[in-house]
Amino acid sequence: MKKKITIRKIFYGISSFFSKTIVKISLLLLSIIFILSILIFFIEYGKNQEIKSFFDSIYYTVVSITSTGYGDITSQTMPGRLVIMLGIIAGLLTLSLFTGTFASIFVDIQLKRQRGDLVIKNIKNHFIVAGWKTDFIGLLTQILIMNNELEPSNIVLVNNETPETMQLVLSEPKFSGINYLHGEYFDENVLKKASCRTAKELIVLADDTGRISQSEIDSKTVITVLTAKSLNKSIYTCAELYDEKFSSYLKKSYCDEIILLKNTTHLLISQASMRKGFSQIFEELINPKKGNQLVSELISEKFHGKPYRELFNELSQKEFLPLGIVENAGNVFLRKKNALKEAQKTPDMGKLVNNLKSIKELKANDPIFNPPLSYIIKPESAVIYFTPIKIKENL
Repeated sequence: MKKKITIRKIFYGISSFFSKTIVKISLLLLSIIFILSILIFFIEYGKNQEIKSFFDSIYYTVVSITSTGYGDITSQTMPGRLVIMLGIIAGLLTLSLFTGTFASIFVDIQLKRQRGDLVIKNIKNHFIVAGWKTDFIGLLTQILIMNNELEPSNIVLVNNETPETMQLVLSEPKFSGINYLHGEYFDENVLKKASCRTAKELIVLADDTGRISQSEIDSKTVITVLTAKSLNKSIYTCAELYDEKFSSYLKKSYCDEIILLKNTTHLLISQASMRKGFSQIFEELINPKKGNQLVSELISEKFHGKPYRELFNELSQKEFLPLGIVENAGNVFLRKKNALKEAQKTPDMGKLVNNLKSIKELKANDPIFNPPLSYIIKPESAVIYFTPIKIKENL
């Protein structure tokens, strides 16, 4: 059964390839060259000292029908001249068809790229940005600033904004090479076109334009994360929500980071109301333009099982400022999968049950600020520290 399906796929691929216009014209051109070369060889061979082999007749035919005409080989017989004259006419017509078709294909690809209709292929470990924000250009700029190694060509934008709106984004020189796909980002087919299966990270934005209700936006966000995780379990997902009640659905779908917009804003305002400059402190912490960057980085295995003191001292010597630890850092699904493997290693049934309970309660990306120096570092942990940032020159 599998062999039949494979053979069918092969035949379908071959027929699909040969049904393309550019392939048909190419085959027509090659056929004309081959037939003319045979005729010239049989007519001129033995009568024309310049045609000593079949390759000479191919060479003469090609330079003639492309109007190159070096003059090193010429027809010596009347039938040969008639054949090459017909060949030149047929070749010019076929070549014009070939160049015209090639140009139209190229233009069509460019138009599809601008409209967001082009399927994103041959891309891996990329960054998908789904949704829209009012200051979208500013947001994209910040993403590139914070991710120094991220190039525009490794970003895929997915939204259903108008071509005119997206053209303003795509025309920015700093976003040169960025990929764009038009469509509803929660649609499985659209995510497949964005190569979600091979993507490294997905961020789902909460639309702030007021065109649709916040509940509808949150519902789309939940569906997007669920669909993305069904396509790619290891994709790192970050989602914005307006209403906290939707967060339970995202947690069940192994969403790695959830940003509650209302809660974050309310907390910031309430802290600022204490009149202690918290808003300035917060901006200093997260704004790279201030000269520092807050970094979360996986801890080397050499520190696993060691006291926090050793890591703190090493970072301090490098003039970094350690702030704390993030337990179970990274992809939620992978963290629980690895923990399950470790839990099943014990032969003790009672211990196994306790291990499985602890996995159920496992909290991914759990920050612990200013832990005691005696704190023992666990595997799959990250350290939080301050470091000077180098902003990309082109941004």
